[in-house]
Amino acid sequence: MKKMILFAILIMSLSFVFAELEVDIPFDMDMIGDDFSVVGAYVYESDWITITNIGSTDETYTLFYSDENAPTDWGLSVCNSDGMCFMANNPASIPLESGDILEIHISITVASTGGFAFSIILDEGDLTEPISLDFTFNTADNVSADDELVLLPKLSQNYPNPFNPSTTISYELSQQELASASIAIYNMRGQLVRTFKNLNTSGNIVWDGKDNNDNIVNSGVYFYKLNCIKTSIIRKMILMK
Repeated sequence: MKKMILFAILIMSLSFVFAELEVDIPFDMDMIGDDFSVVGAYVYESDWITITNIGSTDETYTLFYSDENAPTDWGLSVCNSDGMCFMANNPASIPLESGDILEIHISITVASTGGFAFSIILDEGDLTEPISLDFTFNTADNVSADDELVLLPKLSQNYPNPFNPSTTISYELSQQELASASIAIYNMRGQLVRTFKNLNTSGNIVWDGKDNNDNIVNSGVYFYKLNCIKTSIIRKMILMK
């Protein structure tokens, strides 16, 4: 069964078009690496992701990813075909002339049995909202008895973004995370604005731009954070009035 799953992953290719930017991912975004209990520490490298400016104008985008969810002693890097690796947790400027292609791939240094979720976020240029490419990675021995991947929490980019007066945030959780999971919204100062609890295994919440006291908040940049037992995921959104 595992071999069949891995074969399906190898032949899968996903292509997305956002405004004038096309992103092609020639592999399953839920990645499975080697069995750590068999091979020990190793480096997993994905196939190449191509990002193409299909518009008629030159644009400058930003690329951002975070390694904060990676297990202790693991490593995560995103590099281009020139051998340059983008710094984690730091937006990088990506100039693309009309018709230009950027090739990137994901490299994960595995130091134990386990897995984690992470995203590569593309923004600015001619994009009306950020693009969030959401990935998970598991070692082959971090699967359940029925050969399904251990479910990792997922948090999607809110839509619409920017928004006024409300926006929708989608998420996915495992059954084990339900009791403690919450989604919290913070302002630029790191102050708690709103908290959502009693979540389901999958679903969405709608934020109406109000705080926990039902007061309407000001326009600006806000962050929403999915808090789980072992990990958390943070994304940015913009309220415009």
